[in-house]
Amino acid sequence: MIKISAPGKIHLLGEHMVVYGKPALLTTVNLRVTVALQPCHSGKQVSERNQNLDSGVVASLLPRMTKTIEPIVKKYLQLKTIPPYQLTISSQIPIGAGLGSSAAVSAAYIAALLSFLKVKWDLNLINKLTFEAEKVFHDNPSGGDNSTVVFGGLIWYQKGKGVQPLKFPISPRLTRNFMLISTGKPKETTKQMVEMVAAKSKKFKKIFDNQEKLVRELLSTIQNANENQLIQIIRAGERNLETIGVVSPYATSIIRKIENAGGAAKICGGGGKTKATGILLCYHPNPAVVKNIAKSYKLDYIKTTLGAQGLRNET
Repeated sequence: MIKISAPGKIHLLGEHMVVYGKPALLTTVNLRVTVALQPCHSGKQVSERNQNLDSGVVASLLPRMTKTIEPIVKKYLQLKTIPPYQLTISSQIPIGAGLGSSAAVSAAYIAALLSFLKVKWDLNLINKLTFEAEKVFHDNPSGGDNSTVVFGGLIWYQKGKGVQPLKFPISPRLTRNFMLISTGKPKETTKQMVEMVAAKSKKFKKIFDNQEKLVRELLSTIQNANENQLIQIIRAGERNLETIGVVSPYATSIIRKIENAGGAAKICGGGGKTKATGILLCYHPNPAVVKNIAKSYKLDYIKTTLGAQGLRNET
């Protein structure tokens, strides 16, 4: 049996603006998807297990995933058919929450399928093919999600300039104080939110430029493990996201409570206009404060580790 896993990802800062060629700073989280694949002599079979999602949601995703991945692999290898196989996907990553679930599943699935076909692959090839899958799912992706889940760690990404894995880790002094809050799956898709921003993008030039400045400042802040500056940059970056209209009033109210308690929080994906906006990335010198705020909203919270290893062979 072939088993490949890939992590989820978050934008520390730079989502949405990255579509327009601005830099983004991303990192992986210690939530993983694992794809297991083996020959099947009685025809193709697909199954799935997910700790966080309704099985009906998962079941509806899998046929689309297979219909997307197989043509990409066939085209690359110039194949007409692929021998029957059994596919099992198990995941800790919520779908549609801004954690790169589609990129993680695609990367692990592609790597497993190439291994099944006895094709030698490397991370650059998997990243290239995963980006093709992301185009199907999100229409105009930046390439940041797939690059992060494939290469892992801390990633500097700029559309058109490629991925730059950063050699230094996030300081344990900082990473131990990050937490995720799940506000639920947004009604709006990432594609819809990107299109909404695109329709007004000319009005947001100053916001985009300011966000780029903050992303560059965040990089040096992480290198220097400056907690106070980190909090201020996340707050300012979140205000820019609110200005372009991708943060719902519901999510904003949670973020303000965390800020008023001395921390910072931001959306870390496409966001949403109504209620749920997916995952909030939160930071506080005392994580118990964020935990209590999440409880007050009856929301799930996840203590996470940043900078997890990227695509990994688990066979």
